[in-house]
Amino acid sequence: MQTNPATVRAVAMTAPGKTEMRTFPYPKMDHDSAILKVEMSGICGTDRHIFKGEATELRGKSIYPYIGGHEVIGSIVEIGDNAARVMDYDGQLLSPGDRVAIAVEVNCGECWYCRNQYNNTTCDNQIQAYGLHPNADTPPFLRGGFGEYMYIRPRTQLFKIPVQMATDVAVFVEEMAVAFHSIGRASVPFAPVNEGFGPGMSVAVLGNGPLGILHGVMARIHGAGLSIATDLSDLRLGVAKKLYADVTMNASKIDIEERIGRVKEMTEGVGPDLVIESAGEPEAFVEALRMVRKGGTVIEVGNWVDLQKVVPLDVMRHICSKNLHIHSVFHCGTNWRPVLKVLQQQSNRYDFPALISHRFSLDELVTQFGTVTDFDKCVKIEVVPHKA
Repeated sequence: MQTNPATVRAVAMTAPGKTEMRTFPYPKMDHDSAILKVEMSGICGTDRHIFKGEATELRGKSIYPYIGGHEVIGSIVEIGDNAARVMDYDGQLLSPGDRVAIAVEVNCGECWYCRNQYNNTTCDNQIQAYGLHPNADTPPFLRGGFGEYMYIRPRTQLFKIPVQMATDVAVFVEEMAVAFHSIGRASVPFAPVNEGFGPGMSVAVLGNGPLGILHGVMARIHGAGLSIATDLSDLRLGVAKKLYADVTMNASKIDIEERIGRVKEMTEGVGPDLVIESAGEPEAFVEALRMVRKGGTVIEVGNWVDLQKVVPLDVMRHICSKNLHIHSVFHCGTNWRPVLKVLQQQSNRYDFPALISHRFSLDELVTQFGTVTDFDKCVKIEVVPHKA
């Protein structure tokens, strides 16, 4: 019989650029909750912004101190009898030992958006966001993947991971869910009449961190033709080239006018059918609007944090006169089962673990968290709390 530890280690960020190891009591569970042993958890671009001090409040309250990690794969250690029956999104019975992914948000179920089944829109009265809020001073403390164990509160939605799927593939389900929803939305207009996005159409991805690369991969899964990647980092562009991109351009070496000119030359002088902004900078959104062809589609998925930046936008010239389709994406959705199926089907075709540049233990995370800010050194950093 497994003996659970009396205490749990977790890494907390206490202020911009400051992390420390903290020890918490092993959480208590009841009929409606569960305890998870964390196997792997990704550092997200949002964590990077928080580390840099570019996002310090959520819903009017300070984020700090917080235990990050919302891209979590773990195994169930304990689960209440009620939770075992209702927590799985598909209604499967859950048991200790099952590997699961955690839906990031626990929603109220009562606001207009929840009642009307807006799967891809944030709830007005969100109860909890794993790896973000409530903070690490609020019992039961352990809500993020940057710790050895997590408390899984009632009404959380879990997804069983297929037995044959490697953890370092499954860990991309949260980010891949964003790409799944955004490319799906862009495909809604009927492609054969040259609206929306469909097989054979060209795509440019501006910003090729993990989220941008996964968007490029998802576009390829949808049958994308010419695929172009831009970024400031040759390291990240190399991974993009390996996984999906036909052409790469380093935006630190080629100015915006030349970038747009080159892309138009490659696309019969008009621009790509689809441009995805995943750089997380407001200026890149304007570049996407300028680069895309008339009647084309732009997906804005990078700017998840309010950087308090204002950029000039000529609405007539950049949007109306081009008759654009623009989709914003600010959510990973709540149903990840089809996303797991896509990962499972495509993992032989796409080397998803190739995105992982670092696998940090908790001790390494404390001293090296700042690596996430250096795009020339990292692509995706995964935290492995029980790493030897």
